[in-house]
Amino acid sequence: MKINQDFAMAVRTIGYFRDHKGGEYVQAGQIAKALGFSVGYLQKVIQSLGRRGIVECKRGRIGGVRMRAGTVTLLDMWNVTCGELDIDNPPVAEMRKPLKTFADAMDKVVIYKKTKK
Repeated sequence: MKINQDFAMAVRTIGYFRDHKGGEYVQAGQIAKALGFSVGYLQKVIQSLGRRGIVECKRGRIGGVRMRAGTVTLLDMWNVTCGELDIDNPPVAEMRKPLKTFADAMDKVVIYKKTKK
C-alpha cells in the first residue's frame, strides 16, 4: 500500500517533536535535515499543520516551529494531509462502516502527547 507523502511527512515531523522534547522553536531546515526531507516541501506540510493548530510557527531569525497541540493522533494527521473523512455521507453507502472502522482505529493511535513539566 502506498501512503500519501504529505501524511508520512506530517507523521514523521510530529514524531520528531515527540522525540526532541523541549518546547522551543526549531528551524524547518533542522527538521528537514534530521528526517531527510526537502525544506521547501516540509514547509508546505508545516503550514498545513499550523493552519489546524497542531504546530505554531514563528517567523524571523529566532523563529521556527514548535508543537502547539497537546495530543495528536494518526486521524489528525490524515485529516490535515488527506482531507476530512466524510463518514456520514460517503460516495458509496457501503463504505460507511469500513470508513468508520478506519477512522476509529486511526484516532486511537496517539503519536504525540504533551508531557507535564
